[in-house]
Amino acid sequence: MNTSATQEQSQSEPIQAQTCIIIHPGSKNLRIGRASDVNPHTILHAIARPRRPKGPLHRDPVLIPTVVLSKENKLQVDETYQSMRGTLQSCLRSDGTPRPATSTQQVALANKQCTPIQGSVSKLQFVTKSDVEDYVIGDQVLYAHSDDQFNVHFPFRHGDLNIHSGVGGSLSSILADLETIWGHCITNLLEIPKTELKHYRAVLVIPDIYNRLFLKELVGLLLIQLGFGGCFLVQDHVAATFGAGLGAACVVDLGDQKTSVSCVEDALSQRATRIRLDYGGSDITQAFFYLLQRAGFPYKECQPQHPLDSALLTRIKEGYCHLNLDFCGLRDVNFVVERPGVATLRYHIKIGDELLLAPLGLFNTEVFALTGQDKRGQGQANASGDPEDPHDANYLRETSRRAHKEALENQSTSTASMDPIDNSTNAGGQGEEDLVVDSLAADAAPDDLPQQQLLYSLDQAILHSIERCSSDDMKRRMYSCILLVGGGAKFEGLSTWLHNRLLLQIPFQFRPEQTEIIVGPKEMDPSMVAWKGAAIMSCLESAQELWIRPTEWKKIGVRLLRERAPFYCHKEYPLETK
Repeated sequence: MNTSATQEQSQSEPIQAQTCIIIHPGSKNLRIGRASDVNPHTILHAIARPRRPKGPLHRDPVLIPTVVLSKENKLQVDETYQSMRGTLQSCLRSDGTPRPATSTQQVALANKQCTPIQGSVSKLQFVTKSDVEDYVIGDQVLYAHSDDQFNVHFPFRHGDLNIHSGVGGSLSSILADLETIWGHCITNLLEIPKTELKHYRAVLVIPDIYNRLFLKELVGLLLIQLGFGGCFLVQDHVAATFGAGLGAACVVDLGDQKTSVSCVEDALSQRATRIRLDYGGSDITQAFFYLLQRAGFPYKECQPQHPLDSALLTRIKEGYCHLNLDFCGLRDVNFVVERPGVATLRYHIKIGDELLLAPLGLFNTEVFALTGQDKRGQGQANASGDPEDPHDANYLRETSRRAHKEALENQSTSTASMDPIDNSTNAGGQGEEDLVVDSLAADAAPDDLPQQQLLYSLDQAILHSIERCSSDDMKRRMYSCILLVGGGAKFEGLSTWLHNRLLLQIPFQFRPEQTEIIVGPKEMDPSMVAWKGAAIMSCLESAQELWIRPTEWKKIGVRLLRERAPFYCHKEYPLETK
């Protein structure tokens, strides 16, 4: 009784922001910090472990690797880029004057005489086996010496757990990696001893499209393995609306390896509107390198599969790529190649419209064939049954279908006893009713998979997502407010380009008075909006009922997610496809 009273009292106490840890894991970066922090700590979400003698080798790449294109696919990519160059040539600047375009030959000629300036020997050092006992995490993974054959693992890929058949690819191995990475950050970056975590609470930001079985494991990781005193989960799109201070918005998350879209209203993500596309900033970086090679990129030794070169290409992309039509002609680009123990090389090169063509791939997704063909849209799939939760969606569908059938049978029997002459007619009607009930029961919560038939561009994905809203009024509200978040939303001019594309395609009957596309609300970094929103949520009085405590989890288990997490509810059925 005393324990229960103490627990109820602690649950009713106001939440202290200093004791809430917000964890936002991504495919590339991990953002973690106290809810009271202005900005989170951001590190590479990876771990490198020394390979055992004669053991298997596995190294997840930092960038999504390119594939060998067939002649037809390569021709299609080149034709798409040529068409995009024609579009840029026909555009006007903001002052109404024609925009001068640059050609590949012009850029290659400007870089032909480029020679790097050699500097002093770099003081950076590779991390070797002798330098570590068990693991290396964060940005130091980039310097894990390949000759020492470290196994490199990214726990998340394409917005989901990185399950694969290689070494370290099992669910238990990935959870162990997450425990190590998150525990290391909490101990070393936040300076919180693991023994004190029972006095702290955690908020985990999860993808908008999730695997329910994985969520159960992640909650167990937070409460049991790491030992937090409480936790709750929040979808990244819902958290983004809190971070931006919006009640309703169509949220577009441009991540490193996936782009996701959904409509959020009153802190609920509408299930039928969720779309995930397996392309993002990493694909743009590879497309950018493809364009640089064709334009005579003077750093001939660049290898995107090398961790340090992939980081270099990402920095150049983030620092120079844009969608601002007022920036035209050849632009100066400076970068330094620095490898441990080798003299640094400083390059001063010229780049033209390649700076626009790379991010324009978001609207011309055919070019992302460079990193593979399988990038079609995915929706929220139904969860398989969980033996720990006997009253899950499968149970409800089966029992509701059985109840419908029994009601129809009773109705048919009573009708037949009153009018035996029409018995045959009623029997026929009963058969039709059975078919209808079976159809409804089977389709009560179908997987949201129609969008897998197409590879959507960014604007098409937004239109498709909003079209699946439940009412015309909701569609108008979503068209009036579109929120861009994630690291891929930082390209200057992206919102203007997207706005112009959408205005040409929004159905007339749903056009709002004004379509506002928000990037970096409240002067925030777009990649941190969801983290900040989760921090705000953790301190709200209305969020008290969301917290899950270790004692409850051990006693009740996964059923708590069905009862506490609004997105996990079994009644969250997809809306009718229009």
